[in-house]
Amino acid sequence: MQHNRPIDYLKSSINKVILIKVKRNRLFRGILIGFDEHLNLYLEETTQLFEYQDDEGNIREEHETLGDIVVRGDNVIFISI
Repeated sequence: MQHNRPIDYLKSSINKVILIKVKRNRLFRGILIGFDEHLNLYLEETTQLFEYQDDEGNIREEHETLGDIVVRGDNVIFISI
């Protein structure tokens, strides 16, 4: 598939794991099932990722399992495919 437009990259990422950063510095990782004309994203097997610095200055990552979610398109800052 030729990728001339950003939407083409999304189409080729259906049923693949993607990483989404949304407003308020939140990160989600899940399987992209689909999207609509407003770029609302439908994800399965989703986890929300949390990064924080511990008392010793090390960066730690934790996650919370969310399952199936819809991410509103106007909240998306970037998508990593």
